[in-house]
Amino acid sequence: MIRLQSFITQRWPVLALLCLFSGPALANEDDRAGNGPHTVLTEVNDLQALGRMVREAGVPILLMFASEDCHFCERLEAEVLGPMTLAGDDPRRVLLRKIMLETPDSLRDFQGREISADELARQKRVGMVPTLYLLDGDGRELVPKIVGYTSPDFYPAYLDQAIDVARVLLRQSKTP
Repeated sequence: MIRLQSFITQRWPVLALLCLFSGPALANEDDRAGNGPHTVLTEVNDLQALGRMVREAGVPILLMFASEDCHFCERLEAEVLGPMTLAGDDPRRVLLRKIMLETPDSLRDFQGREISADELARQKRVGMVPTLYLLDGDGRELVPKIVGYTSPDFYPAYLDQAIDVARVLLRQSKTP
């Protein structure tokens, strides 16, 4: 006990500084990981322009439907999709974008029509969030949608496999 008291009394300035600076450092780490309001994926408001871009690049779109109060959406973005984007995965294999269902502004759909995010979600039969779609440049599903998220255990592997299949199907659809 005396050793512990001696250690604490001799080292208290160092311990105080560590406590003082560890809170802000951890908060910034959470923000970078996408935990909380700061996320990594770009919200899309013009699917027609996005469609042109992916047709030129020859890659599919990974479109995430999310909601402001969806904890699983935040986790999916922080644990799987954000790291894919930060690793530079998106322009080479797939273009990652998201649509927030609460967005008050209208967006342009793949045919160039103004539509609400809510209406697009109804058209795509989004029943819960997060929902991921792998789409071609015209908004057609390349593989079945991926609904929900619970843990990162096997999700990245399943998602990578779905992206690979979508890329193959996209290339096959271009071959005469």
